[in-house]
Amino acid sequence: MRYAIYVPSFGESLGDPSVLVSLGVAAEEAGWDGFFLWDHVVVPDEPVVADVWVTLGAVAARTSRVVLGPLVTSLGRRRPWKVALEASTLQRLSGGRLVLGVGAGVPQDFSPFGERVSRAEAMSEGVELLRGLLSGEVVEHRGEVFRVSGVRFAPVEVPVWVGGVWPRSVPFRAAGHAAGVVPATFGAEGLVVLSPADAARLKADFVASGGPVEGDVVLWGGAELPVDVAGYEAAGVTWMLTDGGARGLEELRAFVAAGPPRSGA
Repeated sequence: MRYAIYVPSFGESLGDPSVLVSLGVAAEEAGWDGFFLWDHVVVPDEPVVADVWVTLGAVAARTSRVVLGPLVTSLGRRRPWKVALEASTLQRLSGGRLVLGVGAGVPQDFSPFGERVSRAEAMSEGVELLRGLLSGEVVEHRGEVFRVSGVRFAPVEVPVWVGGVWPRSVPFRAAGHAAGVVPATFGAEGLVVLSPADAARLKADFVASGGPVEGDVVLWGGAELPVDVAGYEAAGVTWMLTDGGARGLEELRAFVAAGPPRSGA
């Protein structure tokens, strides 16, 4: 099992890219395996938002071990070719530590700008196009959403995790082009921590949809990470995400500095 800090990139404190960079550096120093950020353009009633790609570039330049990436980037909003260029650049800058989380995105990032693209279609078609652009081959693509003609980027390997609300089918629309799945399941109070049994069903759905048997399964672990590590590992879970339930920046800093669960084992 690997453990990662997962925080938003908006608000008075976390909308400050220098704060996020300091948290990424602290996560690496404390032994966390990953540092991941939400990716939004518009957050209702919150004008302070840090761009994820700019911020992660700074994190990559200040760290050397920790895995990093956006969870998740919308391929309908950012466009697959722009994401391919950003991901290729960040992968080279980080020395191969980027994992790219992609999803359909949320309406708040589209509707204020007059975007009318089908978010689910853009995700499923966009992942295929993204992989093609990162392959090093000349890309000719004529799809329902995107068209690309005669474009060739340098080959760069970037693992892709597909995300979305489970048990809906959206996270699995592009499973055949993915290295892992990062689902979101919501309850009355927000994100829900899946049980090992649910995690096993999720993994089965992912594989049945064309995902690799050895692919990553990345779960939200809640404020208090589950103690049944063996049960989750048996279900195929490879990563747990957490923000420690921190209610303020100093509390979050203290949680990050304390390190992942195995640090105290």
